[in-house]
Amino acid sequence: MSLLKYLKEVKLFLFLVLFIMIIVDVTILLDPNLSNSIDTLIYINILSTLITILFIFFGYSKYKRKIRKFINAINNIREENIEFENDYFYENIKKLIEDKEEEVNSLRKELEEINDYMTNWIHEVKIPISVLQIIGRRVNDIDESRELSKQINSEVSRIDKLVEQAMYSSRAGNYNSDFIINEVNLEQAVKEVIKKNKYQFIYNKIDLQVGFLDKTVLTDKKWITHIIELIIDNAIKYSHIGGKIEIYLNENKKGCELHIKDYGMGIVPQDIERVFDKGFTGENGRKKTKSTGMGLYISKKILNKLSHDIDVISTPNEFCDVYITFYDLSDYFNVT
Repeated sequence: MSLLKYLKEVKLFLFLVLFIMIIVDVTILLDPNLSNSIDTLIYINILSTLITILFIFFGYSKYKRKIRKFINAINNIREENIEFENDYFYENIKKLIEDKEEEVNSLRKELEEINDYMTNWIHEVKIPISVLQIIGRRVNDIDESRELSKQINSEVSRIDKLVEQAMYSSRAGNYNSDFIINEVNLEQAVKEVIKKNKYQFIYNKIDLQVGFLDKTVLTDKKWITHIIELIIDNAIKYSHIGGKIEIYLNENKKGCELHIKDYGMGIVPQDIERVFDKGFTGENGRKKTKSTGMGLYISKKILNKLSHDIDVISTPNEFCDVYITFYDLSDYFNVT
């Protein structure tokens, strides 16, 4: 606590001292018998001021020790036999903290149970998804059913993607402990995502153009692959049937940028600043398809923790360019 803040705390005391000094001075000056004692009056004022200053510094020192002791007592709230000058005040603070800790622990336990349920549910639902994928491939062997097979595989791929998003979202609360930083080749990561989403590209007749991507960066492979998939999924979702998506690298002094650019609906100017807000779906999300508004929000949080960045450039009804920046001098030790 600074001295200035302490002076604000004891300002009533200072006003009282000043008021008493003024009364004494006025009384002496108005008394004819004492009016010639100006030297004595000055001496009394100087002495009173010095004594007041000494008391302020003494009180400030004592107050600092009391605050420090109180903070230490709060930090060690669970320890027994802590002596404190104001036992009643301390005991009330201790009880309040313990009550809040019980409430937080109860909420944490509930969240862990929900997370366990979500994890088990995801693993269970992946079994019928795998069965549907096998059925879709078998149907594909029959010539007249190939269009139906494309639709089945596209929808199964979509379900699988939504399940994975649920799994990653359930982990997003404790992702700090989930990072494993390695050298990751962006070309390999993008190819994995493209292969996984091939039915979406085929069904929507997307013209996919992939540029030079052979670049190695320091990042977490699992999370960066998931984020790339989220961005590509959005690009497919908001593209027109028979549209075009470009994926390419742009290197500059800062590092390299991985661009995923679609030529579909684009984003209106009033939404461009809010696309990374939690739960924000925007005009396109309400008009085109149901959207949770969580994908880009989680992506932004994860990329910031990984010392990367994500930005969007868009013109409505022309294009939408989402790009991730991998800085050359990223201090990934901050991540761990």
